[in-house]
Amino acid sequence: MSEIRILLTGYADGELGPEDRARVEEALAKDPELRKELAEMRKLKEATLGVDALADAEVEAFWGTVYNRLERRTAWILLLAGTAGVAGAGCYLFFTHEWAHWSVKLAGASGLLGTIVLVWSVWRERRRAMAHDRYAREVRR
Repeated sequence: MSEIRILLTGYADGELGPEDRARVEEALAKDPELRKELAEMRKLKEATLGVDALADAEVEAFWGTVYNRLERRTAWILLLAGTAGVAGAGCYLFFTHEWAHWSVKLAGASGLLGTIVLVWSVWRERRRAMAHDRYAREVRR
């Protein structure tokens, strides 16, 4: 009977050959305790496989969010660096060349200064809000 109990694990996992499977099925037909043991093994297998599948899904989701955040941050950095470079070159050419009238240069300078002040204001307010936000540490992003 101990040999059948050893084979029972393989039977529960579906790993037995036809001869051993037939021997275990014959023993199962005769012994209700063995059937109960097999049912418990299958229940345990279901429970542990469910946990493993859940853990794998959580790990994949975690790495997916890390990858997405890293990808998006990199994209934003590249976008901002490229925009700043083009804007800087444009400002340099705009203010150093004589083709633009002084009033156009003044309008461009005021627009640039307004943009800088607006970005600074939003950044400063966001930092202040984050420092006093009691839910910032509670929410996963």
